[in-house]
Amino acid sequence: MAAAGQFVGTTALAYEEEDGTETPVRIRRDEYGVPHVYARDGRGPAPVFYGYGYATARDRLYQLELYRRYYHGTVAEVLGEEWVEFDREARINHDSAVPLAEQIERQLEDEHRAVLRAYAEGINRHIEDVRSGKSDRPGFHRGFVEHEFEPEPWDSVDVAGVFVATMAFFSGVNLEGLNAAVLAGLEAEYDEETAWELFEDLQWGDDPDAPTSGDVPNPGFTPPTAAAGIYADRISDGETNDVSNRVTGGEYRLSSDPAGTFERQQERLGTLVDGAHELGIPTTVGSNALVVHGDVTESGDHLLMGGPQMEFSTPSVMYEVGLHGPDFDTAGITVAGYPAIMFGHNGDGSFTSTAGIDKSIQTFVESIRTPEDGPAEHEFRGEWYEMDEDEQRIEVADAEDVTHTVRRTRHGVVTDYDPETGEAVAQTRAFDGRDMNSFRAFYDAQFADDVESYGEAAQQCDYALNFMWAGEGGIGFFHLGRYPDFEAVPWDTRLPADGTEHELTDDDFLRAADGEVPYSINPPVGYSAQWNNKPAPDWDNGDRSYSWGVDHRVQRFINLVEHELETTGSVSYENLKEMVYDTSFVDLRAIRYKPFLLEALDGADLSETESEAKAALEAWDDYGQADGEDYMGTYPPGYTVFDAFFPRLMERTFAPTFGEQFESAMTFLDFRYGRATLMRALYPEETALDTAVDYFDGDRDGVFREAFQEAVAELEEEYGRDVADWRADVAVDDLGNVVLFGMPVGVGDAGELPFMNRGTENHFVRIGDEVVCAENVLPPGNSGYVSPDGEPGPHYDDQLDSFLAFEYKDLLFEDGEVAAATVDQRVLQPDTEGCDRAADPSESASGTD
Repeated sequence: MAAAGQFVGTTALAYEEEDGTETPVRIRRDEYGVPHVYARDGRGPAPVFYGYGYATARDRLYQLELYRRYYHGTVAEVLGEEWVEFDREARINHDSAVPLAEQIERQLEDEHRAVLRAYAEGINRHIEDVRSGKSDRPGFHRGFVEHEFEPEPWDSVDVAGVFVATMAFFSGVNLEGLNAAVLAGLEAEYDEETAWELFEDLQWGDDPDAPTSGDVPNPGFTPPTAAAGIYADRISDGETNDVSNRVTGGEYRLSSDPAGTFERQQERLGTLVDGAHELGIPTTVGSNALVVHGDVTESGDHLLMGGPQMEFSTPSVMYEVGLHGPDFDTAGITVAGYPAIMFGHNGDGSFTSTAGIDKSIQTFVESIRTPEDGPAEHEFRGEWYEMDEDEQRIEVADAEDVTHTVRRTRHGVVTDYDPETGEAVAQTRAFDGRDMNSFRAFYDAQFADDVESYGEAAQQCDYALNFMWAGEGGIGFFHLGRYPDFEAVPWDTRLPADGTEHELTDDDFLRAADGEVPYSINPPVGYSAQWNNKPAPDWDNGDRSYSWGVDHRVQRFINLVEHELETTGSVSYENLKEMVYDTSFVDLRAIRYKPFLLEALDGADLSETESEAKAALEAWDDYGQADGEDYMGTYPPGYTVFDAFFPRLMERTFAPTFGEQFESAMTFLDFRYGRATLMRALYPEETALDTAVDYFDGDRDGVFREAFQEAVAELEEEYGRDVADWRADVAVDDLGNVVLFGMPVGVGDAGELPFMNRGTENHFVRIGDEVVCAENVLPPGNSGYVSPDGEPGPHYDDQLDSFLAFEYKDLLFEDGEVAAATVDQRVLQPDTEGCDRAADPSESASGTD
């Protein structure tokens, strides 16, 4: 291994261009093991992505292998019989009207196809290097050893499949089944009109008060959060795409057993999510971001902050890399295995993205029959049509192989098949067969040179996502995807549609690529905040409208920005870091609803213990932050009291009305993004939407007091008489070896983190005429490699302490700073002498990985 001032040994390897010439590829690694891949002499980007595939495989091959198997539904082949049901559901989840190989040919251009091939070839070269002993790795990741298999060669479909398997999940959230079950339950308890009014308190369609990202931050009522300024127009010459998709209202069809249909749907989802957790695939859907125009910043530079929320794990679902080709440079973070950078900058601009949480899936209830002499059939407009049936074999490592049938109707893949009742449920996925459009959007966007070209690239995306930019041309927010057109849809999209009468054709969708979806370039307020909230005022979420309401978590970012603008006149780069710290710990329930509790307790006849608990609430600063090293101790008594009080408040407020449907209704009423129905109940005169009933029955203070007193009584029984001892243990996130959908991606873990409402990684960029500053942190580390004997690599968890301390490292980009930080490099070049060559000492750096 190299000592300081000496050259580093290199591997004889090169990327072969189409004309047979070979391009050397250099991979430099900094002190955190982050690879920067250089191929300045390449004929295009392919050699860089060849090195990128090689570098990713060196760090994350076992993780990539399990992602690939999740896409293909072949996990049981290596992990055993317990994964058979997971493979079944994965195959249903990834079934496509257009095979991925065909999408690659039809939706991509030569450059995209070359990059997919090159990335796969880089992975394959690393695999062969390990097998032949040419790699610096002593063998395959311990996960391969423990499960007694080795990776097979990769191809373009495998690489594209990793992208589809993980990213399509963020467009795949569908709650029409739950909505149907709740509505049916309410109809069993109330008359039709009352049941519908109560249902609309959970699924309201459009809330004019919901904070938005693509126009003004909040066009209506602003809930009290923190001291905030007044929204004002601060910059001019912006461009906002004012469009609408008001689609709720009209017909719907409930199945004969809505509760049973939903229960089976939950079992399916549970199989996927639980399995994905064990396999290391992220299942939470979130992410936050903020872009601020230079006209309202302290420095005059544009600012960007991003925090993709995809769970914490070992290794992380995220991976950092720098890519440096003949005519491009880009650096940042992405989901491991993606041949594109999702979060970072390219010198001209910085970019990030969040989940769109929008109406990408429509459920259809089908009428079916099963003839004795042929395939099942479904009815459509008086005619019967055969279902497509694909019988597949699932190979099992430790048991007999099993067969599995995937069915499709004209509406899409069948997710629930019940021939006894003569019904099935099928899904029309707006992105079905269009996955490579979305890959193309990410790939092209990383090379954009201004906000307009970034928007053009982003709008190719057919997944429900948001893309954000800060740099040349200003700032931009783009809501992406394909959504039902209100002029073409006669049914209520919050609920299942009747598959015997209705369908969605290509002409029935609004599409970002056609300019029919919201976006905003240089919005008048001077910034755009995103935390999976509503994109624009007239945009309706459909079956998840409850997640876009008057009480939404993004309001915290908005209020903090407005407060800075009012008190100091500008937003600074450091303010962005302060906001990440704030939102990591602030209790979004307390800043909204604790004042109502304290008001209800003022002057009340309280016991001595209750009075002390009230004092603890008053002394508490509304942050769910534990004491001790790395915040891993216990919470303050005020938090313990409020945390015990709040679920009791929700039950006392809503259970009397929703009755047997209360538990299901809590999905909507106490959603982590916000609790809009409660906010509307507390501000009936100020908020735009009425509630069906007075949920407090004329005694709001009494409901709050009773919930408080019940919580205090139970806490006294648990902790004792002294309120000072009411310190609940910290909630933790396990840094185990699972991410995304529960798939195991490793064989060990890096411990635990205190719960923080924070990105899986955080990145910040300040950019004017050039990038002034860029930083990030990616816990636990950039490498997930564990040797066959169980020894983790040096970059397995070397960013964890920084993350817990809210400290950030440089996001390297320029050649000079990369060279200065390089501690290890590997040159992938022609083997002209049939053996390894040494690098030029003038191009070497000291140290090793």
